[in-house]
Amino acid sequence: MSIEGEITVTLHWDGQRVQHVGLASTRPLAASRVLLGRAPAEAAALVPRLYALCGQAQGAACAAALRAAAGHDGEAEGLPEVNAGAVVLEALQETLWRLLIDAPRSLSLPPQAAALAPVRAAVAQAIAAVKAPPAESQAALAAAAGALGEIAQEQVYGEAPATWLARADPAAFDAWRDTAATLPARALARLAATTPGLGRSDTALMPGLDDAAWWSAVVPALLQDPLFAQAPTWDGRPVETGALARRQAQPLVAALIAREGHSAATRFAARLVELATLLVDLESPRDNAPGWVRAWTLAEGTGLAAVQTARGLLMHHSRLAHGRIADYRVVAPTEWNFHPQGALFRGIVGTEAPDEATLRSRTALAVHALDPCVGFRIEVVPHA
Repeated sequence: MSIEGEITVTLHWDGQRVQHVGLASTRPLAASRVLLGRAPAEAAALVPRLYALCGQAQGAACAAALRAAAGHDGEAEGLPEVNAGAVVLEALQETLWRLLIDAPRSLSLPPQAAALAPVRAAVAQAIAAVKAPPAESQAALAAAAGALGEIAQEQVYGEAPATWLARADPAAFDAWRDTAATLPARALARLAATTPGLGRSDTALMPGLDDAAWWSAVVPALLQDPLFAQAPTWDGRPVETGALARRQAQPLVAALIAREGHSAATRFAARLVELATLLVDLESPRDNAPGWVRAWTLAEGTGLAAVQTARGLLMHHSRLAHGRIADYRVVAPTEWNFHPQGALFRGIVGTEAPDEATLRSRTALAVHALDPCVGFRIEVVPHA
């Protein structure tokens, strides 16, 4: 069973530049239809199987939201524990996929598919292990980080992730991009040489999720607007979520934003920073997933979970009545980044291309930079 749907990107093109962009998603209401009337434990077991991508994050968000809705009564019985470590491991795998498969392919470079097999194996083994007692879980995370770090050193950075993180200014980053032999470096070099500034958007980056901002900027609209999941906003405005938003304060990302804005190239660079940061952090004996899974009880029987994923913020909202799910909504990162007036819209309007094939290629690259969690198709409509 799948409820994923797709995104349609409609480009109104006058033969030279994009005059308007239409965005439509078929996914937002699907979870409600599938989960309504089910018991919490049944829903929590089903949700990870509904999504081909980010199953760990979806499962964690569902369990956290239902636990928050159930409170301390018997309705929480049978719900799985929420494990943020598994969510972070999945994010590492997804980020490596973007850097080794999607980004190169979008730039007509051969993807490094063979490198993903050991990544999947290491992550699957670690996810099983992190559900063990805490001491064993921490050891499993550190071991996975070591294995993934070796893969990242060879395939992504060409040096240790910690060494690469020391490149904290654009000049050092540019030097790496232009000289390293790894596939992500070559992809970024080609992007810089062919379409610098592609996908640049002035859409604000999502702020950090402190409780005060969350309760004022998101919760009121979520509770009052039944269609919030289709076009979510932060304090009434579209925002961009994902690695660029999460890492916006780190020195290299902040400097690249100042130089290039919120462009496709900056988004890919932010993924590199996040990957290296997570790999380094996971090898340290501390809470390695602060803020990646959060949940709140909004009212009796109503819970909300916010889970960070490779693609950005995932929200699950649940309401229970008589031990069954009476309302359920999922707000995926895709709905933030592909808001009708959001980051992709702002980044594609005005894009120039000499022909339709080039337009489609550039649009696909901009879409991949924002990394939708569903498939997409591009339609081109002549615009007088």
